[in-house]
Amino acid sequence: MTERIKKISGTTKKKLFAGSSLSLFCSYTMPQILKRVKSSNIVYKIYSHHQTAVLVTVTAAATAIAYYCYQKSSAQHHHDIETIRQKGISKRKALKRPEERYASLRIEKRFVNPFDEWTEIPFYKTVLFWMGRWKGNGIPKCEQELDKALPVMKPNLDQIKNPGKLVTFTWFGQSTCLMTIDGLTILSDPVFSKCSINDYFGPKRLRPLPCPLEDFVNDVDIVVVSHDHFDHLDESAVKKLGNSVVWYIPLGLKNWFVKRGVTNVIELDWWQEVYHKNTEIMIACVPAMHWSGSRTPFEKNNTLWCSYVIQASNEKIFFCGDTGYSPELFKAIGNLYAPFTLAAIPIGSFMPTQLMQHLHMGPEDAIKAHFDLGCPRLSVGIHWGTFMMSDEHYLAPRQVLDNVWEQYTNTLKDQSVKAEEDNDSTASSSSPNLYLKEPIATKFITTAFGQTISID
Repeated sequence: MTERIKKISGTTKKKLFAGSSLSLFCSYTMPQILKRVKSSNIVYKIYSHHQTAVLVTVTAAATAIAYYCYQKSSAQHHHDIETIRQKGISKRKALKRPEERYASLRIEKRFVNPFDEWTEIPFYKTVLFWMGRWKGNGIPKCEQELDKALPVMKPNLDQIKNPGKLVTFTWFGQSTCLMTIDGLTILSDPVFSKCSINDYFGPKRLRPLPCPLEDFVNDVDIVVVSHDHFDHLDESAVKKLGNSVVWYIPLGLKNWFVKRGVTNVIELDWWQEVYHKNTEIMIACVPAMHWSGSRTPFEKNNTLWCSYVIQASNEKIFFCGDTGYSPELFKAIGNLYAPFTLAAIPIGSFMPTQLMQHLHMGPEDAIKAHFDLGCPRLSVGIHWGTFMMSDEHYLAPRQVLDNVWEQYTNTLKDQSVKAEEDNDSTASSSSPNLYLKEPIATKFITTAFGQTISID
């Protein structure tokens, strides 16, 4: 027992020394970084408040010290958890049912990803990435050029408020989508302000909102939340919507809502299905490969993350939360719930690859997921062009999507005949299934901010 205490004490001293060193490093470098940020080719001011430099320095130093001093998991402990995770994955491979093989997995009260593709990113790599982000993503200084590249349209609120049986889709930026199905209006991952803890820190919205939440707040029936990151869950929007809507959220998030006076929430585990108010509208929570807990340093993975399937009598919508690409996962979702009328799939925040590939899909992975899902009638790219939190050019998600989609559709046309002759042919696990009888019946597009589209 004494030896164990001594080891812990020694480890704590090392963490204190490391934390103090990092805090001094932050105190010296943050003002330099802020100067470079302000002089870089960025069309908007990321740090607009006059006390931001002090706030950033103090926050970074305090977070560094807290992380190294109070983090309970040592490197060996992380290794032990990873060993348990891998054993759990190995045991599940013999299971046939997707809801058993890809059930949510929790180790020591924290959720982990039960996917072979997942790799934990070391904390220091994330810190270095954020400290080095000042290149600007190619955003033009000319406002008119930005208006042309990323237009903002006024949503068709008349159609949204009176959709009838139509499936409609309106993108408000990032993963905030307003969708209608079978007369119900569904809002996803509501963010109508900055994606940060307050108004003085964090990335600003690249383009203005198509319209304020107040313009349609009384018309929303359902809100689905994929996870608790700031660019997916806006506290001010939660308070405005309140208990007038039904919130569908992943496991562990209910207490966060209750503390803010919102009690009309339904927590869901992966593969759990519920019928909305005993109607024909079914909400299914399905797995994703991501993480949670950016609001404080000590809440990582305390809550679950997910995607959603919304099913009406004749139509289905797939709303994809943040996720890395796992072909077996998307095929399992497609096998269980396809065909989809509409799919909203993330295509941004994918660079640098070594840091982002397990967290977010780029356009090419998103197209693979589209095919794995059984080719929805229409897929729309989301989670791009709104908050610059990665290294790709701000238009790269749309440009790469268009180019790669054209290549795939050309391949589909060339190989459609082969599909009829050889139905047993299968693509490799790293490529989508390209053999379709009707290659023109499916599309993957992007829309302007606020553009309302309907799927007949």
